[in-house]
Amino acid sequence: MNEKELRAYQPQPVDASAVKHIHLIGVAGTGMGTLAGMLKKAGYQVTGSDQAVYPPMSDQLKTWGIETMEGFRAEHLKPRPDLVIVGNACRPSNPEAQAAIRSGIPCTSMPRAIHDLFLKERDVVVVAGTHGKTTTTTMVGWLLQSAGLEPGVLVGGISANFEGSFQLPKDKYFVIEGDEYDSALFDKVPKFVHYAPKYAILTSVEFDHADIYPDIHAVQQAFLRLMEIVPGDGTLWVSGHYPRALEVAEKTQASVLTYGLSPRFDLHAENLQWNEEGIAFNLFLKDRSVGRFFLPMFGEFNVLNAVAAIGVALQLDIPVPQIQEALTTFRGIKRRQEIYARIHKLVLIDDFAHHPTAIQGTTEAIRKQFPKPRRLWGVFEPRSNTARRHFFQELLPQSFDACDRVVLCEPFHSDKMAEDEKLNMDKVLAILKEKEIDAVVCPHAQAIAAYITAKARPDDVIVVMSNGGFGGLLPMLRDSLKARFSPAPVVFSSETENE
Repeated sequence: MNEKELRAYQPQPVDASAVKHIHLIGVAGTGMGTLAGMLKKAGYQVTGSDQAVYPPMSDQLKTWGIETMEGFRAEHLKPRPDLVIVGNACRPSNPEAQAAIRSGIPCTSMPRAIHDLFLKERDVVVVAGTHGKTTTTTMVGWLLQSAGLEPGVLVGGISANFEGSFQLPKDKYFVIEGDEYDSALFDKVPKFVHYAPKYAILTSVEFDHADIYPDIHAVQQAFLRLMEIVPGDGTLWVSGHYPRALEVAEKTQASVLTYGLSPRFDLHAENLQWNEEGIAFNLFLKDRSVGRFFLPMFGEFNVLNAVAAIGVALQLDIPVPQIQEALTTFRGIKRRQEIYARIHKLVLIDDFAHHPTAIQGTTEAIRKQFPKPRRLWGVFEPRSNTARRHFFQELLPQSFDACDRVVLCEPFHSDKMAEDEKLNMDKVLAILKEKEIDAVVCPHAQAIAAYITAKARPDDVIVVMSNGGFGGLLPMLRDSLKARFSPAPVVFSSETENE
């Protein structure tokens, strides 16, 4: 089988009754790993393969008891599975995917499998957008769960409330994160196209995924496909703070409610008050007061996520007091402003931010939580296909305004990337220095850990941002900072002991 034939493969709907053993190619991705865990809990025999596995997904796969094989080889298909799910990171040259299709094993993409095995005949809530999908999806799921609706939940992250990244449905609702990335090498449509939403949230529309979308107009076209499939008797909540999202929302036949932090939107929060535990706000539905809510998180972007989630809960007739109580118990997502370590007064924070808008929102929120004179470090790895390119050349340095010090990792560039496509780190540094922000670029995680450890103060706040493992920086940094700031052991001389 050649690459052209593999791209032309046409998956068929999955007959769940005929499937017992499912194999996932690319199992260590956040979405694929989450699906693997859900399939395992649903009673399927699950195996998987991948080239690189790192926390937190590696830990989750081990916890779920899923056999994970290293690399991609035809031998991984023995014993023969009933179904192979091909992740969207698999290339046409992948020998395992080629062998599966060549041997006649039914193959499908991740989102098609989710639809066929879990979403049929359910009322689906799809949360889509450039930012905030994982947090908002989990928040919707938690509000429904707290009201006793027992929804299915599937997110591309680790939820503290659900103790993982999924929950099997026991009722008619399923809440799912809707990614705009394509589904598989033979299924070149956004993942959310397969999810058949009854309800949808559109958090934002900005440029991202430069490896598959050439410009913002192509990104908008992807979200337009979601608008086309929300039915006329469904509801769409769209953030009013993103003009392109509002423009996309005009194309849906569903009822549309705007949300935001201004009275000009249908569902809006006002009177935000911050404290060390989180944010309180009043919520209004048009001119009607809904009530006062407390969110144990930080940042206006998380208030926006909460407003959208509350909108869904109100639509499903969950009483306001139940929503208020559930929101106070929302515990967030791993790697979203997660306090990774406290070393006396020094705080080390892990965050998934990789888009300039998300970096800015994260650092501003953490600055409000830890105000000056404490120093805030922004440590960032340009790792995504978009972040490593020149698209955010001007935006990236603007996103660190809340920081006192910035440490950037030199991005990896493949030989295929033209020089004028690359993010120019010298230009980023120059702009940061013009803004009088102390900034450096380091070649790798080890150098970053050494630099920060040498320069850190005992009450610094250090936020590490990457959508990958960042070369193991967090544990490395935690250990070196502990070694530096932990009190030295008291050693008594023999004379002192004799006294």
